[in-house]
Amino acid sequence: MPEFHLERSLVKRIKRHQDGTTFLFGAAFSQAFNAGGGIPNVEGVLEFIEKYVTDQNDPEDYEDYKSQLLDAKPQEKYQKAFSFIAGCYGQKAVNDIIKNVVKSNINNDGSHRIPKAIKDFVLGIKNNCFQVKNIITTNFDTLLEEEFKNQGIEVNSFSVVSDTQLSDNVNNNINIYHLHGIWDRGDTMHTVSQLQQSRARIEMSLQNLVSNDLVVVIGYGGWEDSFTRALATTVTNTSADYEVLWTFYESEPAKIEFERKDLFATLEDAISRGRVHFYNKIDCNSIFANLAKVNTLKKKQRGLN
Repeated sequence: MPEFHLERSLVKRIKRHQDGTTFLFGAAFSQAFNAGGGIPNVEGVLEFIEKYVTDQNDPEDYEDYKSQLLDAKPQEKYQKAFSFIAGCYGQKAVNDIIKNVVKSNINNDGSHRIPKAIKDFVLGIKNNCFQVKNIITTNFDTLLEEEFKNQGIEVNSFSVVSDTQLSDNVNNNINIYHLHGIWDRGDTMHTVSQLQQSRARIEMSLQNLVSNDLVVVIGYGGWEDSFTRALATTVTNTSADYEVLWTFYESEPAKIEFERKDLFATLEDAISRGRVHFYNKIDCNSIFANLAKVNTLKKKQRGLN
């Protein structure tokens, strides 16, 4: 059974790394929590999809839609639902639904409601509690960019849908790479066929990003996509000087091991080299609050209240 470590060990590990860290964020990072701001979860997005189908006023379409999702697991429902939308109405319909999902989180004044996890993460960077070089995300929202702007930090933001080299070393700003696209910058990727499509240039760029870096994976489901394929290739390179910290929200190790056999098989080489470490009971809504804490001495040195 893989060994799992404590949250406080993760916090210390990230804070001690001074060379810049690459974070990979999945859907949980942007999701609404306790009636706060954020993007609807999978069930919430499915409600938007079903409403779109219903609004077409075609009973046959609705029947076909419900049939396609019958007996599907929650993760499969999301992908199958968008596959149905793409096949029945086209990519524009997919983009329109995603826009509606994101706009549901925008206030009347046009500002996005930012979840606490994102606020704490950006605050930790602003307070120099930990160093970040790159952010890779499968999320289609721009809540990270909005909060960086709110806190006066400039970043580079990239929507990555077509197979291309990732822009790197543009300047000294943090790079944010949206591997599945951005809600208001063209197409976004959601279906199995899109995610499993080989994107050689992107995957090579990702290998370069993670092969000599500390990579922290949080709130990420680990679907087969460009990142998982790039990581699978990287871990087999015995000369790569990477370190991966992979977190799980689930608390029970046996359940994680059973449900994520595929992941542990992919990371087998990294596990044997001691290059990947696992952390359970990691909640986006608490981990970044702890990372953003500044100790008393540093507060005095920086003149913080």
